[in-house]
Amino acid sequence: MSDQTAILEANPGGQLILVVDDEFDVLSTYQLLLEYHGFRVRVAGNGRDALAAAAAEPPAIVLSDFMMPVMDGGELCRKWRADPQLSHIPFILSSAGIMRKDIQIPYDSFFRKPLRIDELVDEINRLLAPSQPR
Repeated sequence: MSDQTAILEANPGGQLILVVDDEFDVLSTYQLLLEYHGFRVRVAGNGRDALAAAAAEPPAIVLSDFMMPVMDGGELCRKWRADPQLSHIPFILSSAGIMRKDIQIPYDSFFRKPLRIDELVDEINRLLAPSQPR
């Protein structure tokens, strides 16, 4: 059993969040903080791996960095929206180097890095709430 699987099993009741970032420190920090707030977390280091993870177990929501190798967050978001199995799942983008006004893709929410975890958790809860507009 991998460490990832053990973490997922440690919190079986929480909704699954897919966190996508090419920086290990960011992934591990987000994973730790989101799990503390009751979510299950799966991580991926780029958009291609995120699509594979979502195919294996679709998340309730995805949080993706914008600038990554292999497949960046912009292309991931476009492919996410084009996939009928994933298109309804909320997509949050984050970036330290890109401004919201510069992004012309259909994301649900955007956070500039460094982000505040309490604001992120509030936004995740808003996006996951039944009958709440996105």
